Amino acid sequence: MKMIVTIAPGKLLIAVALCAGVLSACAEPPTTTGTLATPLSKDPRVALCYSASNTTREALAELALEACPDETRRVEVWDHDTFFNDCPINKKNRVTYRCLK
Repeated sequence: MKMIVTIAPGKLLIAVALCAGVLSACAEPPTTTGTLATPLSKDPRVALCYSASNTTREALAELALEACPDETRRVEVWDHDTFFNDCPINKKNRVTYRCLK
């Protein structure tokens, strides 16, 4: 004997809203993963892990500028990757900036 379970539309909507809230709570602010010098130019670089759902390009550039050495006047995107990086699963995107004088 088969048992059929039905969910009222109102309860389904509440369940979807709760799931969305839980998943959005997993999105954390960007974090710095390290600073190195680029092989050719010797400019310092800063890598940030972030979630695309709650971070803007402007905010990332501002964070990178703060993480760069004091003499840095501007930052430039040097690399961007999503797969096989050191970032946690909830912030899987990584952008690397060059710190320029």
